[in-house]
Amino acid sequence: MSGEFLMARGLTWTVGKTTIVDNIDLAVERGELIGVIGPNGAGKTTLLRLLAGLLTPTAGEVFLDGGGIAGMESRGRARLVSIMTQDVSQVFPFTVMEILLMGRYPHLGRFQKEGAEDMERARRMLSYVGLTGMEDRGFSGLSGGERQLVLFAKALVQDTDLLLLDEPSSSLDIHHQDRIFSMAQELAREGRAVIASVHNLSVAAQYCSRLVLLEKGRIACSGRPEQVLKAEVLDRVYGIRTMVSPSLATGSLTVTVLPRDKGAAGTKVHLIGGAGSAVNLTRELYRLGCSLTGGIAHEYDSDEKLWRSLGIRCMTVGAFSRITDEQIREAAHFVEQADLTILCSFPIGQGNLGNLSLASLARRLVVLNPGPEEVPRSILSQEGRTLFAEVCAGARILEHDEILEELLTAMDHSAAR
Repeated sequence: MSGEFLMARGLTWTVGKTTIVDNIDLAVERGELIGVIGPNGAGKTTLLRLLAGLLTPTAGEVFLDGGGIAGMESRGRARLVSIMTQDVSQVFPFTVMEILLMGRYPHLGRFQKEGAEDMERARRMLSYVGLTGMEDRGFSGLSGGERQLVLFAKALVQDTDLLLLDEPSSSLDIHHQDRIFSMAQELAREGRAVIASVHNLSVAAQYCSRLVLLEKGRIACSGRPEQVLKAEVLDRVYGIRTMVSPSLATGSLTVTVLPRDKGAAGTKVHLIGGAGSAVNLTRELYRLGCSLTGGIAHEYDSDEKLWRSLGIRCMTVGAFSRITDEQIREAAHFVEQADLTILCSFPIGQGNLGNLSLASLARRLVVLNPGPEEVPRSILSQEGRTLFAEVCAGARILEHDEILEELLTAMDHSAAR
């Protein structure tokens, strides 16, 4: 085991056909504060839950202090690892002190009540996080930041050598954010192993000794902050433009998101949607400043209503009407003028079959390959299946996360003209 306190080998977790954590190897020594970073949906929370033994991996194994956690009973495992989750929204009918004392259960015998030492440790940890005197307050009546600090104190009350923190500062102001990460550093210096998922990359650089960057459930990069926080790496994984530079105040790295250039803001994108399949893309591309058009859509469709509310030019037909050849010719100027046309995933029947003909007129066409949380594409006729195959033959078929990369390519083409 090479002396590592925590070791994960081939760690994988799959739900249905979707792999959330994919073959991750990770070794952590005592004295380290590891930051797990990555976009939303990269698998950060799931990885922490696997390491804590709260989820059973589909494949792979986790070792704590030389022993596999799969063979540990829950009380013994809880004496080694504690986890602070980011979900503080549920309403507990407990006082702050009762929440804190839940952290003592692995150290008590069956039916054994907490003693004076347990109470004293709970009060000491509450004071440590800056909430002295709040023992009798109702947990549900606290602010989001106060709840988060109480849950951090509860993890400290549990007194483990491995501490897992899932977005520990997401509801905290900058003062308490500094407090909680400074305390995490202190715990690591005391010889504990601390792993925290962190969204703020500058915070991760300032406090963490090592970073693990996740992308679609895999480790994209790991190492010291200066090895991981590189613009060429972050731009690819997050789909943005960044600038990484040292802070004059702290010396640690800061990550700044750069605004898109004028060529990006003027990029013309036409969305062919239906049944709400273009809603998420519309919002994302609208926020980026793209010049959007939409259709052909049926009246009262979710996509059509969003386009109308945002003032996006679109072509519509009556609800339940069949798209005609004349309407396709009228809409053709949208796809002919667009730098990029995206055919979203939606059920295709006789009423909207004309949208496949419209897509075939596009100069640059991307066909969205739907993910598990997106509107599924179903084609109800042989005519539709044949036409869809012809459309795909002249297009790129991309996942949702790959659309941005294709869009950036289109932006470059637009700016060069």
